[in-house]
Amino acid sequence: MPTSPRQGFLRTDDGVELFYRVVGEGQPALVCCNGVGVSTFFWKYLSRRFAGERAVVTWDYRGHNRSGIPGPDQRVDIPRMAQDLGTIVDGLGLERPVFLGHSMGAQVILERYRQAPDSVSGLISVLGTAGHPLDTFGGLKLSRTLFDLVLATNEILPRSLDTFSKILLALPGAYDLARLAKMVDGGRLSRHDLRQYLHQLTDMGTPLFCRMLEELGEHTAWDVLPIVQVPTLVIAAEFDGFTPPELAHRVADALPDAEFLMLDGASHAGIVEQPERINEVVAEWLGRRILA
Repeated sequence: MPTSPRQGFLRTDDGVELFYRVVGEGQPALVCCNGVGVSTFFWKYLSRRFAGERAVVTWDYRGHNRSGIPGPDQRVDIPRMAQDLGTIVDGLGLERPVFLGHSMGAQVILERYRQAPDSVSGLISVLGTAGHPLDTFGGLKLSRTLFDLVLATNEILPRSLDTFSKILLALPGAYDLARLAKMVDGGRLSRHDLRQYLHQLTDMGTPLFCRMLEELGEHTAWDVLPIVQVPTLVIAAEFDGFTPPELAHRVADALPDAEFLMLDGASHAGIVEQPERINEVVAEWLGRRILA
């Protein structure tokens, strides 16, 4: 049986307090990295599955949920998030853990591999890409132009955009709108899980979200892929409107030692839509490639 969860804060070298939570014991640990604007609840099903076998670590990026809010002069780019991941790993004394990254987290774990390749035993990319995700959002040719418009609006009218976003996310019909737009799989994703996600976005606020979104869009780790020397599992979703599945195929093809899983019928929230399928494949992959 898993031990009782333990949690706390670790301070980064630039003074930001990062919140972490650990369930279970044993190494190599599984260290889970979120998407932008998301806290740790997306990993709840994976944590329940593996906490009886090894330590599962979830943590909040700076400016997210219980972690400290960065100042206007403090970095919020992907390399900084990767350094913060190193703070978690070192602070908890983890020995060559397996990194899991959902959405933006896929870029964070690749960037951490660039920074400290000997500190990780395996990578699991979940519904993410290796860089410049705003250029390919939804498979739209004008996706970057649309994001640039939103980012420019945030620069000019940050309070107005923040207020509008909070009203939109709080609408009773937000779940149904997301389902009808096929942003989520309404047959599998619960209203409760989506409400948690929308609540966290509201708490974070549009100004910081846009700061991080801009950094996310500029970052690339495509150059890292050919030099990755650890086993990697790449998970894609058939109807992922945020990072189209062909990007995950490109990531897997560029890695020297990668395996690929497609979640049929899933959206960008596939991690909570099909947790049993993900847990099954991750368990088999860990046993064969990491623990053997």
